Amino acid sequence: MIALLLVSLSASALISTMVATRVQAESQARFTAALRLAVELSDWVRQGGMSVLDSALVNPMDLIEGVGSVTACFSEPCQAKTAALFYLHHWRSRLFLKVPNARILVCQDNTSISAAPYDWSCDSDGSDHKARVIKIGWPQRGDASDFPPQLVIGLG
Repeated sequence: MIALLLVSLSASALISTMVATRVQAESQARFTAALRLAVELSDWVRQGGMSVLDSALVNPMDLIEGVGSVTACFSEPCQAKTAALFYLHHWRSRLFLKVPNARILVCQDNTSISAAPYDWSCDSDGSDHKARVIKIGWPQRGDASDFPPQLVIGLG
């Protein structure tokens, strides 16, 4: 009887450890995918990808928010602005595939990028030290409607 009790306690501990490890691995995979895609977008901005869009535009995701599909630039040549929208649309699609329920915000912010915890507000009160940043967050567990950004990096 005691041996059976010890085996069940050991199995229970092993199962809870496996579940915790899986949750941690999934969280790390989402963070890695979001970071990789954010760095890719930052490189695209640095190489002039947004230069064909409206220069006063702060959040390029606003352009593709309500668009169901964009012109495919794989099979036919595209104008520069159409190609930029095509890239942004597919970048966002890849992010949602790798990081389900992600929230993306691109804005001017003059808070420190390294100062965690992050929030969704963008403090661009006219300071000369503001930078365009991308904020990406996703629900960890529990309430899927209210979660902070998990990642904030500078664009360009």
